[in-house]
Amino acid sequence: MSGAELAQALEVEERSVRRYIMMLRDMGIPIEGERGRHGGYSLRPGFRLPPMMFNNDEITAVMMGLMLMRELGLSSLQALESATTKIERVLPGELLQSVDALRQSLILDPVQINTYSVSMERIMAFSRAAYQGNCLQIRYTSADGETTKRMIAPYGVVLHVRTWYVPAYCYLREDIRVFRLDRVRDMSETKQNFSHPADFNAKAYVIDSLKRLPSTYQFEVIFHAPMTTVQEVIPPSKAILESLGDKTLMRCYTDDPHWLARYLPLIEIPFTVVATDELRDALRTLATEILDSVK
Repeated sequence: MSGAELAQALEVEERSVRRYIMMLRDMGIPIEGERGRHGGYSLRPGFRLPPMMFNNDEITAVMMGLMLMRELGLSSLQALESATTKIERVLPGELLQSVDALRQSLILDPVQINTYSVSMERIMAFSRAAYQGNCLQIRYTSADGETTKRMIAPYGVVLHVRTWYVPAYCYLREDIRVFRLDRVRDMSETKQNFSHPADFNAKAYVIDSLKRLPSTYQFEVIFHAPMTTVQEVIPPSKAILESLGDKTLMRCYTDDPHWLARYLPLIEIPFTVVATDELRDALRTLATEILDSVK
């Protein structure tokens, strides 16, 4: 808005508007001014989030999402408390009662993801770099303990089984590589940009790469339930599901058969192990530990 428009709206003189603008700037509010015929004052975009209106179902979904993030430990407790407080502060009485009912009565006991420790800030930084096409400088430790400095062009962030992966072009190796986020020791942004390869499927690339790793097992388990039932308890980030009529085939790629052995009984669906022997041995070990504990 121009100074004249502001003066008219506020019913003051233009020199008063200019004084008000200076006061607001001194307070740290980013008001920008542009001279000329089509100039005027504007508040820098993104200074504050715009107000949003939610209906009952939407705000319930938001609050349940915050509660679930708390249970899974996917964000800092301070951030969750702050977001919850801001929402509750503006809720009308009826909706606030519904939220209180959720908090007091709803017990969330999700199957623990047990992902390798990666901060939400790190996940967001890589996601943002992939979205904006910005290269990153990282210090990375490989499986054999070798630490190298690399510049990468991240193509996405993928959660598979319990690990966060980043498929990226590595300028050191001059090829696409898959990096585990928990092995990134530090990272920094660069001014170099990149373009995503056409039709690149980040999830498919990660899974295909895991298949070819010598340390990775391809586990196959048949659940004695239709695919619609299995999909309710096994998220896409955990495994690949294939319908076999009234049964479901699950393929899972991980380097830890003992983790999968502990996870399968939590699903509470009868299953048969197709592959591998390492998974069968891990299940036998778990069963023995359970039986020993009840003697």
